[in-house]
Amino acid sequence: MKVVIVSGGKAPSKEVLLREVEDANLIIGADKGCEALYKYDITPDVILGDFDSADMRIIDAIEKKAKKKIRFKREKDYTDTEIAFNLALQNNPDEIVLLGATGTRYDHSLSNIGLLKKALAKDINARIIDDNNIMFLTDKDILLKGNPGDTISFHAYSDEVKNFTIKNSKYDLNNHLLKLGDSLTTSNEFVGEYIDISFDSGIILVLYTKD
Repeated sequence: MKVVIVSGGKAPSKEVLLREVEDANLIIGADKGCEALYKYDITPDVILGDFDSADMRIIDAIEKKAKKKIRFKREKDYTDTEIAFNLALQNNPDEIVLLGATGTRYDHSLSNIGLLKKALAKDINARIIDDNNIMFLTDKDILLKGNPGDTISFHAYSDEVKNFTIKNSKYDLNNHLLKLGDSLTTSNEFVGEYIDISFDSGIILVLYTKD
């Protein structure tokens, strides 16, 4: 089961949005994220939030089509995106895609990256996608697919990642102790179709990036 959440950060392009919702089983519009869904005539299954930042004319219009609306008070303990994410988890998905989860509000962007750890703990494939980035967490060895010249970065998302190894990349690495905050593994490149990463322990944040 695939869940797509559209949040109120920088709106995804039409291309990205349509691609991700095409095979979605559940679409959730979180607050201002509903505006992107409305713009491209996509009907969400659920809309939720305090709607403090959304155009209420659009919310009223999209509410008539959505199967369910959940409204919260503005003063609450969790962000609209986390509430949407928790709802997604309740549906036992195999995959969660977060759109509109990055933008000018770094506090929200960082919180949303933190949500990926919730999914990782449940062995759910969760990704944040925008027009320039795809990011996800892994605590296992993984074979990554790309095209020659594609940029990919790796960052420790735990205090340490032990014996971190990168193979078949422009800048290979062997059994390195990668620590939280290290920039050594920023801006690597694919030289072929695959890059292989492995490590003994820890969590890695993987970022496919482009300008």
